[in-house]
Amino acid sequence: SGAGIDAFLAAQEVGPEGRVIGVDMTPQMLERARKNAASAGHANVEFREGRLEELPVDDATVDAVTSNCVINLVPDKPAVFGEVARVLKPGGRMVVSDIVLEGTLPDAVRQDVASWVGCISGALQREEYVAMVEGAGFEKVEILKDVDYGASMEAVAPDQVAGILERTGAKRDDLVGTVRSVTLRAYKPA
Repeated sequence: SGAGIDAFLAAQEVGPEGRVIGVDMTPQMLERARKNAASAGHANVEFREGRLEELPVDDATVDAVTSNCVINLVPDKPAVFGEVARVLKPGGRMVVSDIVLEGTLPDAVRQDVASWVGCISGALQREEYVAMVEGAGFEKVEILKDVDYGASMEAVAPDQVAGILERTGAKRDDLVGTVRSVTLRAYKPA
């Protein structure tokens, strides 16, 4: 959940009768998110300490799960999707934005720590990512949005892209077109 911005956006969507649970593994971010919630008056948002592979949420208790580009940072992605399926009510939905690949990254980029932290190195092939979602029992998996993340990064943060290329010896075409930002929706069977 980080400092809570996505949780606060979700709180606006669910309204005062709804409830939002944010999960983060770092006490510092939880403290910051809780302070932000209190100062903004978000009484329907709660932040819990936990990991995506072991969500601190009871079975079949939530209607929707969202994640903004952090699943690819987790080494055990099938465990994450299994946890999301566990906490969703039957018929519940998952909408996640994440980085996937269409093509192969050079080994030097895959082993670059800054590329890992930048959500590139941990990315899976699109087909593999979708297969993991389906393997966790989700249905009606669809890509709602697909953006060339490599080109977007090049436009917004050219120094970051230049740094990756310089550190790894990779070429521009190794990132542009290959690294994709997708928004995916899937449902737990009713």
